[in-house]
Amino acid sequence: MPPRSQRPRSERALTDLEACVLGVVWRDGPCTAYAVRRELAGSSTPRWSASAGSIYPVLQRLEAVGLVAATARSWGVRGKREFAATTAGRDRLRSWVPEVGAPEAGGPAYDPIRTRVCFLAALTAVERRRFLSDAERSTRASLAQLRRELRQAGARIQADDFEGLSRLGSIGELEARLRWLGQVRRMLSG
Repeated sequence: MPPRSQRPRSERALTDLEACVLGVVWRDGPCTAYAVRRELAGSSTPRWSASAGSIYPVLQRLEAVGLVAATARSWGVRGKREFAATTAGRDRLRSWVPEVGAPEAGGPAYDPIRTRVCFLAALTAVERRRFLSDAERSTRASLAQLRRELRQAGARIQADDFEGLSRLGSIGELEARLRWLGQVRRMLSG
């Protein structure tokens, strides 16, 4: 297979953001770019930018390569476009979902707190303890919010509640972060 840069645009690998936008359009479509933005903004994965500056260009790229199709609708003065996944889009999504062997898929998730720990030497001992307390407090608040959302969604997560299953993964990630922060605190305390 030719290198990614030499493949036609329609055959190159999707970025995770492109695949997630395609997935939302497939699952919820036909839907507007605004609906996609709202869905990503409510995700337990804060990595996704829900800005218009990121979603609209992604939808344009997906449309250009035939993975989504847009239909113009009347809506106020300007109108709106609703996107739906094409058959090719559904097929591409079905090939993307199981691609978990790639290093970026199975590796550590992006964690801004873990990144900052790399530079704790820039802080005094007192500032390090404050950083750890703030990181733990922030993580606990996010964890409490996810647990509230899970409770609001229903008493039990069903096997076909894929959003709920994803939230469980986010909860597990934050619980692991709290355990790790405790280890860091103990190691820095000496």
